[in-house]
Amino acid sequence: MSFTIDEMHARLAIREERILELEARLAEAEETLHAIRTGEVDALVVSGPDGDQIFALEGADHAYRLLVEEMQEGTVTLNQDGLILYANRRFAAMMKAPVESIVGSNIQRFLAADRYPMFARMLANNKTQPQRCELTLLATDRTQIPVHVALNWLHTGGIRTICVVINDLTEQRHYEAMVEDGELSRLILEQAAEAIVVIDARGMILRASESAQKLAARNILLQPFDTVFHLREGDNPIDTAQLLSAALAGEGFKSSEVSLLHSDKSYSTLLLSAGPLWSENRELLGCAITLTDITERKKSEEALAWQAQELERSNSDLRQFAYAVSHDLREPIRIVTIYSQLLEKKYKGSLDEQAAAFIQHTVEAAQRVETLLEDLLAYTQTAEGPQTVDSPVDANVCWAKILGLFEAAIAESGAIVTSDPLPVLRVTEVHIQQLLQNLVGNSLKYRSQAPPRIHISAERERDMWKLSVADNGIGIDEQYHKQVFGLFKRLHGSGKYAGSGMGLAICHKIVERYGGRMWIESEAGKGSKFFFTLPGE
Repeated sequence: MSFTIDEMHARLAIREERILELEARLAEAEETLHAIRTGEVDALVVSGPDGDQIFALEGADHAYRLLVEEMQEGTVTLNQDGLILYANRRFAAMMKAPVESIVGSNIQRFLAADRYPMFARMLANNKTQPQRCELTLLATDRTQIPVHVALNWLHTGGIRTICVVINDLTEQRHYEAMVEDGELSRLILEQAAEAIVVIDARGMILRASESAQKLAARNILLQPFDTVFHLREGDNPIDTAQLLSAALAGEGFKSSEVSLLHSDKSYSTLLLSAGPLWSENRELLGCAITLTDITERKKSEEALAWQAQELERSNSDLRQFAYAVSHDLREPIRIVTIYSQLLEKKYKGSLDEQAAAFIQHTVEAAQRVETLLEDLLAYTQTAEGPQTVDSPVDANVCWAKILGLFEAAIAESGAIVTSDPLPVLRVTEVHIQQLLQNLVGNSLKYRSQAPPRIHISAERERDMWKLSVADNGIGIDEQYHKQVFGLFKRLHGSGKYAGSGMGLAICHKIVERYGGRMWIESEAGKGSKFFFTLPGE
């Protein structure tokens, strides 16, 4: 078929006119759909597999829709698959999303994963009676919202739908938590071991623990605090005006000790503290007052203080006695020694062997007693209380003096004596010399068949220095490690090793005097290592 040019132009004109008409209708349809989606007209549009479906609202329902939009509860309309056909502004606000983004989506989007199966079963029940439950919704920012939901099945325009009314329980849960906290606080207050009293801004007792009731020996609720608890700090009374004044100034009230006068005129000793209670508007509501009864503890402390005083007096008497005995007996013992030696010298060769042995035993015994008295005097002098030091001492200097003192014994025994760098110590010089002299002397005395090897070292321990003196001597069995520090404790008879058995006791007492400690690591036949700690720079 052929057309003339005029016929072709006519046909093109008709087609263009038709296209313009279709474009106008499409724009009108899109405008209508947008108006429906945004709620500008009384209809709902739901996108589905078959395209957009329009659910028009009847004109008589318009007033109800306006009412639903103004409700404080969230409201949605669903089909049986959970598709949201309608949502009011309250639900949109709860979900923190615009209405147009909610309509057409599935309710599952706004339900916690563990709650959706239960909600899906409710949708599938298809009951005619309303159903209710509590759920957790998830807003678009993932905030969890506890809600109560009520489901009602409806028939509108031949379509079965489900109307869901959603009540936000956030505030209710918060209130319930506050009530629970309040109840818990009340139970804690009542069961507290200490006496705790809550007063208002007038000084009236609003709450009190059971211990506070017992302390007052009567019911104290709604009573003025000052009439129940008569408190004094020294000679000064303490009342609620002082407590509230301190609280109003933003401070707590604390006192080391106060006395409480009871109705029977007896007293209790208490520790008092009070803290302010503020409202959200920073208005002073009152004070929480704690009264800790320390009466028995105070009596125990006083008894212990008296016992300590008596013990110190007794120890002082014993030290003075020991000093006097050791000092006064040295002279007669020295006389016995001298005259025994003179007797031995004068009659040497005139006495028989037995008489000479008797004189020799007398001299040796007198010398041992004199040594013992000297050690006892040294021990009593080191037994005084904590030592204060005016100036520190270089332990290296003291060690050099000790080596000079034992120079002959070291040379005679073939001993090898070595030392690490030693610290500066906050001790009296004579005390560190006594320590080192006793320990080095023991290492040289209690040596094995091999030449003695003695080494002193030191290492830092926080504010103290740990020093050690090690040797390769005969050693000490573990069972005697504590015994060797006792008074007059000797593991060997006086025949082979001379001494009074007080050297290590003196060392131990010196170390204790400076707040340190002393111990030993040793095995029989494997040498010994004595440790002690002293304060240093």
